[in-house]
Amino acid sequence: MFEGLNSKELQRREDEIFFKAMERKWALDAAGVSPTDDKLFCLWKWQLSEIEAAKASAAA
Repeated sequence: MFEGLNSKELQRREDEIFFKAMERKWALDAAGVSPTDDKLFCLWKWQLSEIEAAKASAAA
């Protein structure tokens, strides 16, 4: 999904997704909903792990 992107673009996307995920987590926490029950939050967490993997493979 994120292969082929340069490190600057990977970092930009990681920052963007991280802030979206944290905003969502805070909203879910305020509503009393577990973030693990929210599909959008889980998607963003998965994307963060995919970006980390792409960054690791690009560094190798």
